[in-house]
Amino acid sequence: MEISLFNVFEFLLIGTIVGFLGGFLGVGGGAVMIPLLNYWVFPSLGVSSEVIVHLCFGTSLAVIIPTSIAGTLAHARIGNANWRMIWHLAIPGILGSFLGSTIAAYLGSALLRTLFGIILVLISAQMLFQRKDSEATGESSPPRSAAVLMVGWVTGLFSGIFGLGGGVIGIPLMVKVLRMPIHRAVGTSIAFVFFTSLVGATGYVIHGWGDPNLPPHTLGYVHVPGWILAGIPSIFLSHYGVRLARKTKPLRLRRVFALALMIVGVRMVLP
Repeated sequence: MEISLFNVFEFLLIGTIVGFLGGFLGVGGGAVMIPLLNYWVFPSLGVSSEVIVHLCFGTSLAVIIPTSIAGTLAHARIGNANWRMIWHLAIPGILGSFLGSTIAAYLGSALLRTLFGIILVLISAQMLFQRKDSEATGESSPPRSAAVLMVGWVTGLFSGIFGLGGGVIGIPLMVKVLRMPIHRAVGTSIAFVFFTSLVGATGYVIHGWGDPNLPPHTLGYVHVPGWILAGIPSIFLSHYGVRLARKTKPLRLRRVFALALMIVGVRMVLP
């Protein structure tokens, strides 16, 4: 099925929502994007149920690439990116991300959808019950190399399997395991996410290449028009979301959003 003007509108709207909520609430774009692609856009394009979840994951990772670059530049300007830590995390993260995308390629869509639903429920629970005072952790001493490798590997593997940038698991691990202050963990995570998303998306391209169930305009499991149309507004809206979050208290909206994520997660587990 060819892409209609309405489909163009759908992708642009998704990019707008993902960019704004990512900046305003600090949530990963994939947690928002994947359910919208799975239940709204790709069904209207007639995407086969055999590949729809894989296409959601691969496209999500591809969209996160440009948004992570924009976020990295913004955090680097205010000194929130620990570049030495980023490079140490990147190597195991890259390996874990490619392995994750490889594992996902061999799992059925139904199983992937169920696992992703469980992840959404866990993410929403974390958002609902997270306390601000639990985030303030001092960077008192350099973390051990084994801990850094573990955090990079686990975050990359998670990102590759589920099509998420990895910040949703990477930031808590950086705070709890690597003892990083939350603001440094956020800035470091979004730069690290660029590497995991790039490699994960590449894995989805490679493993999906030539799949006969794919619709037109795809590179493996990445929908190219969706990548471009959702990626452009997400870059710009993220900046406005960050600015608004500084002027308001997004806690109430964060909880409402977490409840919505939980409902979607349960829906994916029990289709």
